[in-house]
Parts: sequence; C-alpha cells; structure tokens
Amino acid sequence: MLKSSEAQCCFTCVHFHNSPKYMESVYPGLNTLSSGNASVRKDDGICDLHELYLSADASCEQYTGDTS
Repeated sequence: MLKSSEAQCCFTCVHFHNSPKYMESVYPGLNTLSSGNASVRKDDGICDLHELYLSADASCEQYTGDTS
C-alpha cells in the first residue's frame, strides 16, 4: 500500500510517462547518445500536462490518479 505522500507523486500520475520507448519518441536523438533504458535516468519521465522532464518523485497540484 502506498503512503499518501507517495500516492500523489508523478510516478503514479496519468500524465507521467517513463517507458524507454516513450522517452525515445519524445527525444528522438536520445538513442544516439545512450538509450531510454539508461540507468542514470532511473524512473524519470515526461509530464504530458506540463511538457517537462521530471523525477518520478516530483509532484504538483494537477496530480491525477488512475481513473480506470
């Protein structure tokens, strides 16, 4: 079970995407330098709502949990 502080971090938000394939589609040259699988990015990803590259631990007022 997630703690309330963890439940609203970007990692669990519907606007946050961090799959390697998605990261490489947003940054087309990424696989030239490395890859979306790079260990240095850990769980970082892209917030589609704010169009920002963020840490999975980040959070904001527009958090939206899974609605399914």
